[in-house]
This record gives sequence, structure tokens and C-alpha cells, in this order.
Amino acid sequence: MATARDISQPLGIDRTVSYSLSVSPTATFNSPPASHSFLAGGLPRRPKPLKPFNTEDIKILLLENVNQTGQDILKKQGYQVEFLKTSLPEDQLIEKIR
Repeated sequence: MATARDISQPLGIDRTVSYSLSVSPTATFNSPPASHSFLAGGLPRRPKPLKPFNTEDIKILLLENVNQTGQDILKKQGYQVEFLKTSLPEDQLIEKIR
């Protein structure tokens, strides 16, 4: 059996802290061309207008005992919230969300 030795200061390891800061590379970052904002024909794409919806029309199923505060927030926003303390087997989950 080997004899015990002090390992608080291993040999060959310098425990000084360097305070130098790394710097960013000198090369500049060029973003890719804005080709994704154009259609195949080269015409600029228009942003899609958002369509309003009634929160009362949206049903939310929360599984695995979601925090009561989360449930309350969704209900206050007008969503139909159903929650279960456990998960559901695949067949029951499919039936539930239909």
C-alpha cells in the first residue's frame, strides 16, 4: 500500500490566476445575403397578416400535474383548460385531442 501524501498542491501545477481578457477576432461578421426574404422570382415577400382568434375557441390539455398558477393564467386569458395529474396512454391521448 502506498503512503499518504498531501495533494493540496500537486507538483507541476501553477495555481495563479490569469486576468487577461480574450478579445474577439479581428475579422468582421458578414450576415448572409437576404435571399430568404425573396420569392423564387426575385420579388420581395410580404409579411403575412396575423389573423385574430377567439381564445374561447382554443382548448388546452395539460398533462402531468401542471402548476395551478399556469392553469389559472390560461383560464384568465379565456382558454378552455383541461388538466390531468398524469400522462395518458397513446390511444387515450389521441381520443382526448380529437
